[in-house]
Amino acid sequence: MSLRAVIFDFDFTLADSGRGFVACHAHACEALALPPVTEAQAMAMMGTPLPAAFRLLFPDHDPELGDEYVRLFRSKADEVMTDLTDVYPFSESALRALRSYGFRTGIVSQKDAHRVRAVLERDRIADCIDVLVGGLDVSQLKPHPEGLLLAASRLGVSPADAIYVGDTVIDAQAAANAGLGFVAVLTGVTPAPAFTPFGPLAVLPDAGHLPDFCKAQAKRPPLPPWVRGLGERA
Repeated sequence: MSLRAVIFDFDFTLADSGRGFVACHAHACEALALPPVTEAQAMAMMGTPLPAAFRLLFPDHDPELGDEYVRLFRSKADEVMTDLTDVYPFSESALRALRSYGFRTGIVSQKDAHRVRAVLERDRIADCIDVLVGGLDVSQLKPHPEGLLLAASRLGVSPADAIYVGDTVIDAQAAANAGLGFVAVLTGVTPAPAFTPFGPLAVLPDAGHLPDFCKAQAKRPPLPPWVRGLGERA
């Protein structure tokens, strides 16, 4: 691995969008007279595509109602999601440090790209991201590898020379499917042991610790081919 690019998930990796998700679920539930979704339930659905989230939250209801649920969720998100999303205090410094070290940066999110971009522009950190791939930019969402492969291609790097940073098992699965190394952060609701089966390169408290990790990775001398052939993970 010759680390050249760092690709991030967005929600609960670079920003706390919990208030926005809770508000959007509440709006959809009220409009459709569904049982209210608790904050814990909403948080557990982070990273799960909305149609799948509806099926998990309301297994006893008509799946066709899911289309209207998604529409209502999205319409409310248009109103409130940007204002109710808070970029983590460490995100800007981490992104700028990575750029200063020469790494290219990207975001691959299930969220629509324009919502992510609105937050980045509001907080004046859009210049820290080279490539942004949102849910509407791909035909299949994570854990399918399409988004990560598209981001790597746009960044001009091989998947083997990039890492994906995320807070959910879905992120870990997507990285594995795309052939990227994975770094887990614990700013979401997923506990550290849940990442173990995916062999993460690191499990960090938050993305603020990422620049030091990446700088150390970049300084590692390349292993000879016969060692890489044994299954180098880094």
